[in-house]
Amino acid sequence: MRKALMFLPIIGLVASLLSGCEDRNELEDLALVMGIGIDKTEDQQIQVSLQFFLPQGSGQSGGSQMQSKGTGGANQSFIATESGETISDAVNKIAKRMSRRIYFSHNAVVIIAKKIARRHLNQVIDYCQRTREIRQRTLLFITDESMPKILSYQSVLEKTSSISLMKGEEKHLNLIATIHDVLLMRTRPNQPMAIPMIKIRKDSYDPRRQVTKIVGSELFANQKRVGMMNAERTMGLLMINGEYRDNTFTFKPKGNRGRLSMNIQDIQLRAVPTINHGRWHLSIHLSGKGILQENTTALNPLNARDRRRIEQQTEAYLASLITKGFKQSQCVGSDVYMTYEVFERSYPRECQRAREHWATVYPNIHLSVHPQIQLLHSGASNS
Repeated sequence: MRKALMFLPIIGLVASLLSGCEDRNELEDLALVMGIGIDKTEDQQIQVSLQFFLPQGSGQSGGSQMQSKGTGGANQSFIATESGETISDAVNKIAKRMSRRIYFSHNAVVIIAKKIARRHLNQVIDYCQRTREIRQRTLLFITDESMPKILSYQSVLEKTSSISLMKGEEKHLNLIATIHDVLLMRTRPNQPMAIPMIKIRKDSYDPRRQVTKIVGSELFANQKRVGMMNAERTMGLLMINGEYRDNTFTFKPKGNRGRLSMNIQDIQLRAVPTINHGRWHLSIHLSGKGILQENTTALNPLNARDRRRIEQQTEAYLASLITKGFKQSQCVGSDVYMTYEVFERSYPRECQRAREHWATVYPNIHLSVHPQIQLLHSGASNS
C-alpha cells in the first residue's frame, strides 16, 4: 500500500504534462473547404471562390455570397467569393465573414481561370505549396467559366461538384494533374506541364441539367500557357506517359462507310531513343488489345481478312493520334511527352549538354510509332 502511495505524486506530475485534447478540431467549429476557384476581376484583382461543405443538418455559416441550388436538394455546399491583392488577401476576407475557421484539409480540387493560368500559374502553385492544410495530391483544373458558376453547379450523383470532379478523375479515364505533379514538372527542362481543361455543358438528355466535362488539356512551358490539346490527342499523351488504362475510340476507317467503336486496353509500350550524327529519333513500339463494341461498317470481324483490316485501321488511327499530339507539343515547345527523360536514360551525357537549350532540341526530334493491336472479340454479334 505504501509503495502504491509513493507512485501517486509521480503519476500526478506526468498527468499534468499531458496536453489532452487542447488542440482538437471540432466539426462544428470548422468550415470545410471542398473546392477552390481562382480568377481575376476586371480591375486586375485576384478573385477567390471557396466551396464549403454543409453536413446534413448544418446551417449555413457566415453570409456567403451565393448558395448553390439544385433539384432534389442533393447538393450540400455553398460558395463564398471575395477579391483582393493576392490569393491570401482574398481568403482572409472570406475568413472574416465566416463564423467558423476555414479548414482546407478536405479540399479536393483547385480550379484556375485560364487568364490566371496564362501568366500567373506559379503564383497559384506557390500559395498551395505554402498553405500547410492544402495537400499536394489536390487535383488541378483550368477553365474559362465563372468560378462561382462552375463550383456551384448541381451534381446529380455526388454531394458537391468538387467531389464529382475528384471521383471522375479517380477512374483514370482522363489526364490527372495534382500539385505534386506540377512541382515535379517544374524540375524538368523547359518546365513542360499539362493540366486538364473543364467546361460546363448542357446534359444531352436533360437540357435543364448541366455537367462538367473535360474538353482537353492546357499545355505550359516555362510556367506560361502555350496551347491546348483536345481530349482525343490527350489520350495519346496518356499512352506514351504510361498513364492510360482503357478507353473507347470511335473513328471512321479509310475506304469504308460507317464507324468503328473500339475499346483499347492492356497497353504495353517500349520507347527506343537513338542519337545518330546529331539527329534525335524516338521510336515507340505500342501493343494492346481491342474489343469491338460497335461496328456500323461492312467489315465482318469473323472474316479473317476483315478482322485484320479492322486491326490495321485501329493501329493507323492510334499512330495518327499520337503523332499529331506529339507534333503539336513540339510546335508550342512543351515536352509533356517526357522525351527528355527517355533519352537521358540511354544518353545521359548528350542530354546534359542539351538541357540548357532543350527548347531548340525538342522540336527537331523525329517520332515514329509502331502500334500492334490484337482484336480479342467482337462481342456477341456475328457481324
